[in-house]
Amino acid sequence: VEEVLSGENVRNEVPVQHKKGYAVTVSFSAIPLKKEGEIIGLSGILEDITERKRIEEELRGISSHLQQARETERAAIARQIHDELGQILTALKIDLAWLNQRLNREQEPMLKKTTAMLQLIDRTIQAVRTLSSELSPRLIEDLGLEAALEWLTEEFQNRTGVRCVLTFKPNGTALEPERATAVFRIIQETLTNVARHANATKVKVSLRKINNSLMLEVTDNGRGITQEQVSSPRSFGLLGIKERASFCGGGVKITGSQDKGTTIIVRIPLNKEAPHDKSADSR
Repeated sequence: VEEVLSGENVRNEVPVQHKKGYAVTVSFSAIPLKKEGEIIGLSGILEDITERKRIEEELRGISSHLQQARETERAAIARQIHDELGQILTALKIDLAWLNQRLNREQEPMLKKTTAMLQLIDRTIQAVRTLSSELSPRLIEDLGLEAALEWLTEEFQNRTGVRCVLTFKPNGTALEPERATAVFRIIQETLTNVARHANATKVKVSLRKINNSLMLEVTDNGRGITQEQVSSPRSFGLLGIKERASFCGGGVKITGSQDKGTTIIVRIPLNKEAPHDKSADSR
């Protein structure tokens, strides 16, 4: 009421207790009423959105289940690629190296061919390792989120030529596996968007702890995203980022300035039971 009477339009959602004793969620919006420029009252609408919030929670639970199922499937595929295809390539490399060592200078054309084949196998093995790591970031389990993000940003820089600077300051905060994977995927998708659309030469990735939340920020110096692109239902990469943040109870804010770059800020509560945070939601 104080905010409205000071001249502001107000819109919010609050939990309240029904007169019969049970809890409900109410959405309210209010505007000041003016007469000859003077505020004389307020006008507002209250709406019981308990059922809508219940459905949203159910959908969030379904989304969480699908995300976990997707990660499990990716992990299985990554293991198959790494173990089976990796073993085949390693065996092929050993046999070809054995043949290469037994060729003499008189067989120089064959020697050159087998040497080139060995180099090709080495590149293929490296590609298999990269693909396996992108499908399932096992580094998170083995060495932690920081090491996984260092690998991710270094791979991005080597592959695209875009300078990528990582700042990691979560002050020793340990994330549960699902949230650590979500953070990794959000940054991975953001960097993919930069490579595809931004035409940038530099990207800054930072993670830091603020109060009881983990704040992710990715900033590039590219062409800058437009509001239409942010709101487009065809921006599947951005939708994926918002979905993962929502799954963790967080929110996303995306801003862009023409020819000055784009900034994506994601806030993820560290408390597993924390409610959805709309303060960092671009919508």
